[in-house]
Amino acid sequence: MLRELVEQISHGNNLTIDQMTNVMNEILSGTQKDEDVAEFLKSLTQKGESDDELLAMLNKMEEFALHISPNCQGKVIDVCGTGGDNLKTFNISTAASFVIAGAGGNVAKHGNRSISGVSGSADIFEYFGFDLNSEPNKVNEIIEKFGIGFMFAQKFHPAMKNVANARKAVGGRTAFNLLGPLTNPAMV
Repeated sequence: MLRELVEQISHGNNLTIDQMTNVMNEILSGTQKDEDVAEFLKSLTQKGESDDELLAMLNKMEEFALHISPNCQGKVIDVCGTGGDNLKTFNISTAASFVIAGAGGNVAKHGNRSISGVSGSADIFEYFGFDLNSEPNKVNEIIEKFGIGFMFAQKFHPAMKNVANARKAVGGRTAFNLLGPLTNPAMV
């Protein structure tokens, strides 16, 4: 299936929502070979992701994710970057999250370890002693009590383990860099 879709994409053709939904189901379920997934992701990146392709990927990722619903006064937000810029830049989104929480806002921070920068949000939260493997109910409690909590992408998006090797093989940005900020498990 993936090879046929790679052929379609390599000719500059977008996938339908149904095609992308089906392929994402297979990819996130772990039924596809890493090298085939890597080839698919490279082709999609080279063509450029369509809105419908990203929407289908987003919906399927949300379906496979763990979720939280903190009960806070006021809105809960996330501050997130896409990562993957390969510039060794400073992680400003995590610093901004602490400023927002310190000013009375509620932040459900969602992120991962650094791949190309100095530090990812997970690296920073871990450095400060946060348990990256905190269960969803614990993260809810932390946000409700302190106004900020962290959802480690690897914990809250367990199906992404089925894409990890392919993403490493690609060695650069993929659609998943765009989807990360859109798939906050608090649905913010």
